Amino acid sequence: MRIDAGHGTLFDNPKGSRERIIRAVRHRGVAVPDRGSSFFIHLSELCPVACEHCMYASDLTRKPTAKDSLSRPELDEAIDFINASCSEKLNITGGGEPFLKFKSILRLLERVTVPRVEIVTAGYWGKHESRAERLLRQMDEALRRNPQPPETLLRLSIDRYHIDAPQPVRIPHYGNVARAWQKLRPGLALGFRSIQPDMDIVDADLARELGATVETVNDWNRRIVLPDGTALPITFNVFRLSGKAAELRDDLLEGTQTIKEYYSPFESGSNRLTLATAVNDAIRGAYAASPGAAVTLNSDGTFWIFAGTAPDRRMMFTGQRFGEAMDYFFQDPITHFLVDDGVWALADTVSGLDPATHAAAVAKNDVASLVEDLLAPDDVRLAVTLLAARRMVDNGRAVVEGDPDVAELLTAGADLTAWCTDAVRGVRL
Repeated sequence: MRIDAGHGTLFDNPKGSRERIIRAVRHRGVAVPDRGSSFFIHLSELCPVACEHCMYASDLTRKPTAKDSLSRPELDEAIDFINASCSEKLNITGGGEPFLKFKSILRLLERVTVPRVEIVTAGYWGKHESRAERLLRQMDEALRRNPQPPETLLRLSIDRYHIDAPQPVRIPHYGNVARAWQKLRPGLALGFRSIQPDMDIVDADLARELGATVETVNDWNRRIVLPDGTALPITFNVFRLSGKAAELRDDLLEGTQTIKEYYSPFESGSNRLTLATAVNDAIRGAYAASPGAAVTLNSDGTFWIFAGTAPDRRMMFTGQRFGEAMDYFFQDPITHFLVDDGVWALADTVSGLDPATHAAAVAKNDVASLVEDLLAPDDVRLAVTLLAARRMVDNGRAVVEGDPDVAELLTAGADLTAWCTDAVRGVRL
């Protein structure tokens, strides 16, 4: 495995070689998070609306090889895990439509100890104001049963794709939810989220439905101001060409910012976007830095650090302690790289190794899938592991134990970047 002896042996088995590097590298004096920042939980992989732009490609078709929801015992274990993480915010969101597991939403609201909760839904359940009122009342009652009720925001996704979906959510349906909320004034706030190409469209339509006005907050936030002065926030995110949207026209991106443009206000330093430790909060105009880790728990039981975990490093949730999970994720030099320098640094590194993989990942305009897409090829993932490990060794933040060949590789004076680039591009040819 000498650095000047070619790269055939190492890159012939990139998966095995990557595991070998991870086993050999021992981190020194590196703090591993002992708490969460943002926690994302996906309650279902299914969705009755089936939008044609869905990043999860969700509909009501069950995937034959994956679980599509957590069982009640699994959910209770997950709640214990969420509470143990001491996260600052819980996001009940999608893989699919969380209201398909409405009892699970109620269970979360009555048991979690996080200070803030955000629930994202398609709002299909608002087709009748009476039903919207019933569900809002049940969520309010669940929060009242919580000894430490979190500040909760219910956000409905409103855009042309929901409105024109196979099972559409029309503007009057959103109006039904808003009117029911106005009537009840439950212990949770109401807001909306959309896509940038629909600015001046869905917000204006909803305002007309409610007899309201629209106020601009900043480049991506507006407020629907009701006649009584109550303001409902609406956030416009970038349009993403991932999931089902990959089949749509690229020219739809003309009405949206790139992820680089959109996330620049949230950078913790110049060209430094570290989502792996952020409290996601575009609606408040910032992604707050945190010493914790952002965790995603999927409905099939897999979990990982959001924008901080290579795609082959996900764990299956079986009631682990939070610290144990963090130790496992942080064994990987790639996680340290993403936490230390963020997703743009990863993108720049992959651009030098494999321009085609970089271009395809960035073209999706989706920061949620960026890390997974950039690290999808096995040889690229190995190369980034090597470069991240070498930097930690050079900085005195890691040593290599029990594998002399890996030690020589990561401490040699030759240009490892050029070597890895030649290896990846040679594999491609």
